[in-house]
Amino acid sequence: MDRKSTIAVFMALFLLLASVPSTSAYTGHQLSRTEVLDFTLTDQNNENFTFSQSLADVHVVAFIFTECPDVCPVITQSLKLVQDGLSDTDAQEVEFISISVDPRRDTPERLATFTELHGVDWPHLTGEADVLSDVYNTFGIIVQEDVIEAHIANSEPTVTYVNTDGNATEMMFQPTGWTTTEMIAEEANWSINASYGQYGHMVTGINGVESPSDWSWYWSLNIYNESSSAWEESMVGIDEVDALENPNLVWAASNANISTLSAPSLNDSDPSIQILYPDNAVESHTLQSEFSAYHLTMGAFAGAEMNASFSNDPTYGHFLDALDDVNSPEDWSWYWTLYSWNTSIDGWEYSMVGVDDFVDPGYIAWAPNTTNVSQIPMPESLQPKNNPNSQACNGYGWEMGSGSGKHCMCDEGYEWAEGDRLSCVSTGEAEIEFSIGHSTITYIMDGMTPKIAWTGDSWDANDFRADVEQLLASQSSSSDANIIPGMTFIAAVSGLTFAALIVHIHSNDEEDEA
Repeated sequence: MDRKSTIAVFMALFLLLASVPSTSAYTGHQLSRTEVLDFTLTDQNNENFTFSQSLADVHVVAFIFTECPDVCPVITQSLKLVQDGLSDTDAQEVEFISISVDPRRDTPERLATFTELHGVDWPHLTGEADVLSDVYNTFGIIVQEDVIEAHIANSEPTVTYVNTDGNATEMMFQPTGWTTTEMIAEEANWSINASYGQYGHMVTGINGVESPSDWSWYWSLNIYNESSSAWEESMVGIDEVDALENPNLVWAASNANISTLSAPSLNDSDPSIQILYPDNAVESHTLQSEFSAYHLTMGAFAGAEMNASFSNDPTYGHFLDALDDVNSPEDWSWYWTLYSWNTSIDGWEYSMVGVDDFVDPGYIAWAPNTTNVSQIPMPESLQPKNNPNSQACNGYGWEMGSGSGKHCMCDEGYEWAEGDRLSCVSTGEAEIEFSIGHSTITYIMDGMTPKIAWTGDSWDANDFRADVEQLLASQSSSSDANIIPGMTFIAAVSGLTFAALIVHIHSNDEEDEA
């Protein structure tokens, strides 16, 4: 190969090197997305937060809800580790943001409690449902309220009853047939005449139609038998019927033709009652109201064979009169008070709404208002199931959540032990591992553009932080390129200069030879 060819090869290789772009790899899922639309929401301090007004170069955006007992606390604590691990310089360039997917419950006050509990101070945002819907759409996430509800209600609802002596009893929701009869009769404005004796409630009249004293007919309770596909008279009294297993009931005059009644819909679990009168006329009603603390209280006390008495005001709804036949005194020296369990603070709090407005309750408690709320026991399903001789979280934190989602909230300077979210060890003694709960997503954003996505809660904080730092570094490189010629440009110019120089030298050589 002559000198001219050799020079041409070197020049080509140099230009090829100059044209190779630099690349950077991220551990998370790399995205190719446009900027999200700007939005304004309300933070935990009840102040407006407009996304475009943030001065940060990188944004970390998570989607959480405060009553989430497992994944959301895990993500929040993991992001705290990410934030704490950033250098002072990088930390100034990164803004962490958490957006609620449960605006019905997540008020600014609840978000403030949540951030205080987790020891973080970045914006936690909420807002009107329609505004948040647009936010979810611009980020490309789907929020299903029924999934959130199912995630919150991760165990059966219970009622904790604290009597006037301070003794507490936790009761499951176990409504009886009489519970169903009472609630539907009230909602349908039916009148039910019944006596109560050794064998429970005995219905003697419905809507003014009384059974005769000669027992020529009587009101009979009927339950649908799926095996025979027929309504059959119950072998047990109304108080012994499990309303969860038998939500559809019939009160029929014993001399009426029960075969004329239609079968209940097997796909409909809403409680219903049909009335079959002596002349074979039929009246029916399905419970319409949403499941509330009123229904939970009635069903729990009925299952425990105790009375819960309510009066019903047409304007203001149900008011508790007595529990276990104990009325609050006329001088109001004390009165029955409703409490709800708040998973974000792991404690009982006074209910701000009445029993009818407290929809889909999880854990509630009734106690005299003079009760020390801190003395009301934690619901049994949430209590630590560790060896009673050992301390929860090794004595360096406290437990949150229940079931498979239970985990430690470790004290500062401690973290989960490897493979064990119920243990806390000193920082550095073990690698942190996370297990996936419900599906969620956390974004690392280049300004307002989603750049990297991390799904679930199983990611490692160190890997996540490395992606944040990599994005910051790439921004810095791009910024430098706008001021100083980039390496590619310099190499290309150098290559062209080198080529021109070689051509010039070659021309001189030819002239000398001539």
